[in-house]
Amino acid sequence: MIFDILPTAPRIYFEDFTIRSYHVDVNCKLTLPKLCSFFQEIAGNHTVACGVGWDVLQRENVFWVLSRLKIDVDKYPEWQDKITIRTWSNGLDGLMAVRHFQVLDENGRVMIKAISLWLMVNTQTRRLVKADEFMRDFPVNNERLYDENPAKISPLREPVSCPTVQVAFSETDMNRHMNNVSYIERIIDSYGYDFLLENTIKHFEINFLKEALPGDVLKVEQQSINNKTFLNNIVRADDAAEMVRTLIEWGDI
Repeated sequence: MIFDILPTAPRIYFEDFTIRSYHVDVNCKLTLPKLCSFFQEIAGNHTVACGVGWDVLQRENVFWVLSRLKIDVDKYPEWQDKITIRTWSNGLDGLMAVRHFQVLDENGRVMIKAISLWLMVNTQTRRLVKADEFMRDFPVNNERLYDENPAKISPLREPVSCPTVQVAFSETDMNRHMNNVSYIERIIDSYGYDFLLENTIKHFEINFLKEALPGDVLKVEQQSINNKTFLNNIVRADDAAEMVRTLIEWGDI
């Protein structure tokens, strides 16, 4: 695979966002799934600005999938706030491409930081592809927001299960699998309305283990570590295969 990086490719990519009414929850604060949608959007836009966006990858029969994500929240943006998100590549860690995100308020104060690991997959075989050629000339910024990359999350031991639900059309994306944000929405919704009224996510980690496809029937499972820290996963009903695994630390609203 030959990827031609534009000479104007930015090492650090910035984008401004205004928090709209459809980005927030009942407390008028940006939701974590919408935040992750912003991250997904800006990561893709950075590759476009470098000349190697989704259309280029499609010609080479590959696409990026999110493998791991870790987020720490100091303060959530609120309705009508204007924020800036900056993102950059840290290069490769084995097969995984490392990407950082930072959310800044209008005064440049850091509100949220995140780090992610991405894998390249063949569109036809759905097998992993080495991203060395893609990343060879991709602009890298050595700034790190975390000392270590996101780790594997421990498996659940005695989980409590939620009812099964089939993957919906609205949950699938242009790569024809369940979008990463849809998993996060299902897990958060499993906590129930009253719990979510009084608690907000301060630390979030997710490992994506398998892709869920249209027709798959999934269930969310949960295990409590303490009253503010939980493990979750999403399991395919017919073979008990884990799709994702999360670690969530909650704080008071």
